[in-house]
Amino acid sequence: MISSPRRPLARRSTRALGGAALAAVLVLAPVTAFAADAPATATSSPAPATATSSPAPTTAVPQLSAPASSSVPTAVDAMTYVVNAAPGAVTTDAASAAVVAAGGTVLARWDEIGVVTARSTAADFVDRVRASSAVGSAGPTRTAAVRTAAGADPRDDAGSVPAPTVGVQSTGLAERVTDVADPAEERGWNDQAVHAAEARAVQPGSRDVLVGVLDSGIDATHPDLASQVDPAASVGCSVDGVADSDPAAWAPSPDAATSTREHGTHVAGVIAAADDGRGVVGVAPGVRLASVKVVDANGFIYPEYAICGYMWAAQQQMDVTNASLFVDPWAAWCSADPDQAPALEAVARAVAWSQHEGVLDVAAAGNAATGAVAVDLAHKTTDSLSPNDSTPQSGRDVSQGCAQLPAEVDGVVTVSSAQQGTGGSIEKSRFSNYGAGVVDLTAPGSAVLSTVPGGGFAALSGTSMAAPHVAGVAALLASVHPDATPAQLRDLLTRQAGGETPAEYFGAGMVDAFAAVTEDLSLGPVVVAPDGTLRAGAAATLRGTGFVPGETVRAEGDAFDESTSTVADERGRVQLPVRLSPGTPPGPSTFAVVGSSGASAVVDVEVQEALAGPVVTSPSGGARVPSGQDVVVEGTSIDSARVTVTVEPAAEVLASTRAVAAAAVSTTVRAQQDGTFSATFFGLAEGDWHVSAVTRTVDDVVSATGPVVLFAVDPLPAPAPDDESGVPVGPGAAPAGQGSTSPAPGARPGGTVLDAGASGRRIAAEPARASSDALAWTGSEPGPVALAALLIVVFGVVGVGVGRRRPVDDGR
Repeated sequence: MISSPRRPLARRSTRALGGAALAAVLVLAPVTAFAADAPATATSSPAPATATSSPAPTTAVPQLSAPASSSVPTAVDAMTYVVNAAPGAVTTDAASAAVVAAGGTVLARWDEIGVVTARSTAADFVDRVRASSAVGSAGPTRTAAVRTAAGADPRDDAGSVPAPTVGVQSTGLAERVTDVADPAEERGWNDQAVHAAEARAVQPGSRDVLVGVLDSGIDATHPDLASQVDPAASVGCSVDGVADSDPAAWAPSPDAATSTREHGTHVAGVIAAADDGRGVVGVAPGVRLASVKVVDANGFIYPEYAICGYMWAAQQQMDVTNASLFVDPWAAWCSADPDQAPALEAVARAVAWSQHEGVLDVAAAGNAATGAVAVDLAHKTTDSLSPNDSTPQSGRDVSQGCAQLPAEVDGVVTVSSAQQGTGGSIEKSRFSNYGAGVVDLTAPGSAVLSTVPGGGFAALSGTSMAAPHVAGVAALLASVHPDATPAQLRDLLTRQAGGETPAEYFGAGMVDAFAAVTEDLSLGPVVVAPDGTLRAGAAATLRGTGFVPGETVRAEGDAFDESTSTVADERGRVQLPVRLSPGTPPGPSTFAVVGSSGASAVVDVEVQEALAGPVVTSPSGGARVPSGQDVVVEGTSIDSARVTVTVEPAAEVLASTRAVAAAAVSTTVRAQQDGTFSATFFGLAEGDWHVSAVTRTVDDVVSATGPVVLFAVDPLPAPAPDDESGVPVGPGAAPAGQGSTSPAPGARPGGTVLDAGASGRRIAAEPARASSDALAWTGSEPGPVALAALLIVVFGVVGVGVGRRRPVDDGR
């Protein structure tokens, strides 16, 4: 494993995203409104202090006069603040004392990073605390005062005003696509795109790995999540940024807007929903989840909430965190603004400390505002949507030294959203922000199906849905590389990604779950089927790695109806199309995949039973068809499927008076929307026949052969003695002789099929309809014979007509 060098924030080009309540903050909806028409060179925010056991003092933020963009409240309403000092217990003690001396109350303190959060009603609090020699920087965490109803507990989801009338909650892009009934773990495109099912066949994730979901809370009663959430590792941080481990504190707020309430549960399902045969299954169903609630009931995530969340992740020694959000109220926090810079630094310190303690942090890149184009975060210019907890400032310059939190903090893996393109390609989701040097990876974020509170499922869209795919893959990497550092895990993620271009959209490309559990582990060739299963008769693609680049690879075994070869790519990866014969028995099976260089892999699969074949309903078993009549085969299959119907002789069949070997005949028809089908065969010789059918569905699944039905084609009556004409001698008798077993082109007598009666008893056939085509040959006979034939035609047709109107007398 190779550790990637630590990138300075400047190289990432400070990124920004407008924030709003976690409806937006949750990056589930559009949240940015940066102008992208005037690219500017981005400069860095101050690098976060590296947290160690004995850190160097932090340089204080320059005390500049507040620019027009600052919003320090002048009212005496309560306000929350972040106060930064040098990391360490002594310096944090001193900063806490300064808070009290300035008329404030300490809400929380983190000695490891030298950060104190406070609340005060004093109008001059920030000026007084900044004057302390123990304080490096201090500033408000919001622009709207903390208000509570008279007599209400100020710690009851306090700290935020009602949801804003601007930003995501009023202009949210997305995108609740639909609610879905139990999908029974049907594999969606998002699962296929990251090769999650193939990864699960190798390693579903270790229970030793813990993923923190920094979000709006997780519904731990959901059937797909109840076994996945670790209550002891979960916490609520959305009240004053103070850690509260009571289960109610980390559950979704019942009075929150739907977009906020369901967001965390949806994200959690993408990461690690249980693989239990119902609902959905996450990328890494074997790992544990921790609910780290950092979103209040109004949908906001303020800096003190985020700081609490990241510090909790460090304390609990989590392996991975996912933040499908960004920190309110500023779309981008600017280092040159003395009121924004302190929170920017405090959050960056908390993120850096989590990484110092072994946590890999993943964050969403954000979405474009409704009606706006997606934002190039590497060349952002202005912001007109923030602050989102008070009156937004139009045209605020965010081109230099301004960063989105937490996505632009050094070391964080930032994720854009992709959707399915044509021909197996991927495309950037229309709403996804992007930026060269900003986006590290991409993952599916359009119409992703996952869990929502109350035991349900819904498809949502946003970079919020893309980031947890990456967090899940990171958890798989942590499972197979338990000693890897966050930097090493990040390097593996980007090195193993798909490499799709352009990099400004996709970073290193689509994240790859299968590569995470098979590559960089010295395993040699590995080949698997999705989820370790193959269905007999169904087309499938085996995925493999570890082969010699350029070698030809194929599957070996008698069970394959179709097995094409493929060539290993430059990384030794293969995708091998196969199809097991529909007749392959269900149960465990083993076969080999072999490369032309001699490399090979043994593949163990569980074979699932083939799709049941079509049912032929007519002719029924034992039916008898008059010779010369069409045989109409009818039955039931699947809506719009192709059905191949085959009739073949059960033994030697008769043609006129001699036995001949007849060949099987097949035809393919399309089933109707109700699943019924009909196929017509004509010219079948006399004798016993079998009929059967096979379905090929619209998604290319070939069924087993349906039940075989036996029927017979009866011989024609023999001509009357001394009657050389071959004309039928009895009223309504079928014609014999030339043209009787193979109708002339265009002549298609009715498809009469007669069922056998009681055992040993044959039901008489209805008279066959005579036709001028069938008797045309009589015109060459001598006059008397021709006249007789004409009379037979005239009276025979009448007889046939009468016969067809008269029901068969079963008693005769």
